Amino acid sequence: MKVPMIVAVFAALAAVACGSPASAQAPLKKITFLTNYTFHGRHSPFFVGLEKGYYRDAGFDIQISPATGSGFVITAVDSGKADYGMAEAAPVVQAVAKGAKVKSFMVFTDISTSGLASLKPYKTLESLKGQRIAASQTDSARVILPILLEHARIDPASINWLAADPGVYSSLLLSGQTDLFTASIDGDIPALEKVAAPRGKTVYFAPFADWGYDVFGYFLIAKDTTLASDPGAAKRFAEATRKAVEYSIAHPEETAKIMVQHNPALNYDTTLAQWQQTIKSIETPYVKRNGYGVATDERMQRTIDLVKTAMKLDTKLDAKDLYTPVLSGH
Repeated sequence: MKVPMIVAVFAALAAVACGSPASAQAPLKKITFLTNYTFHGRHSPFFVGLEKGYYRDAGFDIQISPATGSGFVITAVDSGKADYGMAEAAPVVQAVAKGAKVKSFMVFTDISTSGLASLKPYKTLESLKGQRIAASQTDSARVILPILLEHARIDPASINWLAADPGVYSSLLLSGQTDLFTASIDGDIPALEKVAAPRGKTVYFAPFADWGYDVFGYFLIAKDTTLASDPGAAKRFAEATRKAVEYSIAHPEETAKIMVQHNPALNYDTTLAQWQQTIKSIETPYVKRNGYGVATDERMQRTIDLVKTAMKLDTKLDAKDLYTPVLSGH
């Protein structure tokens, strides 16, 4: 009667190995991730990570939601309404200096893709005096542009800000209700060109980087207590995102298709053009030297010091106050 016993043992082992989904792996952790803006090509890798199962394999059931600016994202993460988010460097530095309990843990884009869109060229900061610039109340340009103006010894009050929702920026510009709007070369410009060209209008873009904005682009952020209590989760999230970004860079056409599949209101050609522009802000000499997603203390400190000086922030901030590394570089 030993044979049936052996069979029973093997059957039990097989049941354990194959088990039900509930017993085979821990349940996925539900998380909310906020993009910095309404969905467009720059955000494609997150949907690639969702589609390819990278976040699922990392243990996450991810919900990707749009926002109306970096300030909104920082507030949502700080208040616990979102687990992770992406935000531009300057607003993150300003928020932390003012007491926000958030930290960056990954660099999404190495350089800023932000600037100003218009229907005539604005080649200097001086030329912006007296002009109307449309931007949401939480848009990062409301932090970045004053930094640049301060450095150029131009009064930030010389700018006329027009509070608006990102969804109406283009219509405000094309109808003459604003002179410029805060834009990204990898998001707004391809979409604006698509609607401006049939009207015989030429689109111009003034990148903040051309005016001396030498800082990191977008960070991925989390609440500081979250990073302290569960750094492993942030590491898994960052690794899944890096995997998604690498795949998206290697397969831009498929990436755009996946983005449109998840967001049918988007245009494929525009989405592809946007993502191809984003790639340029990721594949930089700095990233080639240091690896994707990581920040050196030196560059992080330079970013902090630039923002602090321009915004007249007295709070002492070091790289460790703003950044918790979870990825290894080269």
